[in-house]
Amino acid sequence: MKKALITLSIIAGILAVITFFVVFYGGSGSYVVTSNGTPNASTTNVFSLPTTTPSSTTSTAFEATSTATSTAISGTPDYTATYSSPVITWNEGRETVGIMGASLAGNQLTLTLQVAMGPAAECVPLNLRLVANESGLLAPPTTPQFTFPESGSCEGAPGATYNDQAVTFTADPSLFPVFITTGGTSNVYFQVSTTTNNGIQIMLPSTQG
Repeated sequence: MKKALITLSIIAGILAVITFFVVFYGGSGSYVVTSNGTPNASTTNVFSLPTTTPSSTTSTAFEATSTATSTAISGTPDYTATYSSPVITWNEGRETVGIMGASLAGNQLTLTLQVAMGPAAECVPLNLRLVANESGLLAPPTTPQFTFPESGSCEGAPGATYNDQAVTFTADPSLFPVFITTGGTSNVYFQVSTTTNNGIQIMLPSTQG
């Protein structure tokens, strides 16, 4: 009886050892489980539970970038200004021309002019020119001429005053300020620049410097 108990104890001990090796030594070598849950080969048996749950570092993100274009949004100019009285005036023969407003939409610079006719019916020439580059090249407006309602042409009625005469130039916004000459016998140069509050400033160039 005593021998049988000893034999059973030995068998139980052998089974316990086998179970221990199967559970803790299954596979080649031993492992350490680190705090991020990744097994690493080691010669010791250290087990620690993950302290944090790893999160994915991969995401689909879209960064908003500038979508500014050279065209106006919803028909509103990028820069605009109206003046209660002409900011610049000059004579075209017996007529007086003044600038009453301006706008820049994309690369289209438009001046709104007032034309006050003299005592006779005559054609008012459109001599405005944009100084296109540093060499002094003068570019004409895309507007071919003044057009007055009575004649449908550049011929205005004696003593009449015409407002809202639009004259448009193609101008690169990155080159502002730009210069324009009235041409003709007056040949007045003036500067057109944009302001920080989306306005337009028109002035005679400084004679200093």
